[in-house]
Amino acid sequence: MAIQIKTGDNNYEILDTGTVITFKDEPIKFQLAPDLKIIISFKFDKELKEQKMDFNAISNNELEIILTNFNSSLGTANLEPLPLAKINNRQVYLNFMIYALNESSHKTVHYTWYLREEVANGESN
Repeated sequence: MAIQIKTGDNNYEILDTGTVITFKDEPIKFQLAPDLKIIISFKFDKELKEQKMDFNAISNNELEIILTNFNSSLGTANLEPLPLAKINNRQVYLNFMIYALNESSHKTVHYTWYLREEVANGESN
């Protein structure tokens, strides 16, 4: 029997959760569905004094999330689940926390992918 996990008042269903340790700043590629790929890439910019998150739509089925200066040993995370795509008319969200010893070290990435029914007119699900 498969375990079903939900979290939050809005019943986010956990699609997948885990930890990845990267090879230095190599990207992480998530194949969420046969036609949906999300790539998390890391950059370091010594001129920029804070963290920055950018998005690059590579194609209709492939999205790159570019994380600049996510290199804190205390961890850097997104503040709210990121709505990124849809699978079977359900919204896909991502939460993550990233740890690194310095700008050139491996990254430890804790991630959780969520699915949720679409919400209409600001109502909770």
